[in-house]
Parts: sequence; structure tokens; C-alpha cells
Amino acid sequence: MDTSVLKIIESVKPGEIALLEYLPSYIPELTLLKLMEYSEEMKIPLIIDDNFDTLPVIAAHIENLGIKVDFSGVYVIKTGGRIDVGNVVARVPFHPDPRVYIKNYEKEASKVLEDVEDSINLVLGLENFLKTLSSPSDIYLVIWILQRFLGNTRRRAFYLLNKKILDSLSPIISSEMKRVASTVVEMVPYPTGAILRFVKSTNVDLFGEELKVDIVDIGGEL
Repeated sequence: MDTSVLKIIESVKPGEIALLEYLPSYIPELTLLKLMEYSEEMKIPLIIDDNFDTLPVIAAHIENLGIKVDFSGVYVIKTGGRIDVGNVVARVPFHPDPRVYIKNYEKEASKVLEDVEDSINLVLGLENFLKTLSSPSDIYLVIWILQRFLGNTRRRAFYLLNKKILDSLSPIISSEMKRVASTVVEMVPYPTGAILRFVKSTNVDLFGEELKVDIVDIGGEL
């Protein structure tokens, strides 16, 4: 694995939350591939929160790029949606009441984390759920749950969020999520990868840094 990628991932310590903001591009595919590579090399389980069938879309894009990926070793918490990719270990059916939905998610996610000592937790498509929130009380319930997971050393969490969608929502959501997150990274795309700008980090060496990450071995396997 590229040393810069290793440095980025390992800058997020167990119990921390990293908020990764990206513009529409292949950044989600790049992020997933790099975290899968890290998980396999370091023998640390990768747990994906798949909100509203976000993972199947990313998996299809990866296949279209000519990259063969085996998702059988990836643990998936399926929250909403109907298309399974990876090893689905928990399901949270969508509920029209956000309070019920969020509490059901917390219950199932906590069960999954009980079975691991350390994990990489990639959260995909959360912005699609955030779009359904209309009241400040529902928004702050999400923030409260996020805070409850902060400090859980059984996971290192990476929340991958579409910046355009996030910016279209209540500004409270973005500002509060950035407040809770220990690391905030702006991911700017270019044709074969992304530039990562660290606007908040517990690693003083990374704060204010810009790192370039490429998708390598197009047409290869993982």
C-alpha cells in the first residue's frame, strides 16, 4: 500500500470519527478500494454501513472501471435498500419515524461492534437519510447518536458524504457533524484520484496538509 494512503488511514485512531466530504466523482469508489486494501493487508475487519443501496451503486461503478473486487469478506450493516452486496450481518429496515429508525440502527450497529476488537467502519450514503430529517429535534438526535459512537475504540469511522447534498441541507447538520468529528477532510477530484485537504485533524503533522491519492492498477483485482 502507498505510504501516503497508509499515513492517512492510520491518522484516524480507534474511537475517532473522520468526516470525508467529496464532490461528485469516483472518490467513493477510490475510498472503498483503499480501505478494502488496508483491511486485507492489516487483517482488520471492514464494516460498511450501506444506507439506501449506496454500496451496490459504488460496486457497479468499480466493475465498470474494470476492477474485479471480492466483497465477500466485507461486513455490511444494511440500513434501508434492497440490494445486497458483501456479507450482510445486520439489517435496519427503513421506518418513516426517524427516531425509531435511528434507535434501531444504534441497536444493530452496537451488536455488530461487540464482536470485534478493532475495525474500519465506512459509512456510505448517510446524506440520503439526512435529507429525510425536517425538525431540529430529529437532526440533534442524529448528532447525539454520532457523539455516542465517538470514543468507541472498537471502530475507526469514516463518514463519506457528498458535499453538494450536505450543503443543500440545514447548515446545522454540517456544522454539528464537523464539530463532533475528530478529523475533517475535503476531497477534491481529478481524473484518476483525489487531493485530500485536512481542515481538522488530531494529527498535527496532517493539519493543513494536501495529499494526492491515485487509483492504481485499473483493471486489476482486489
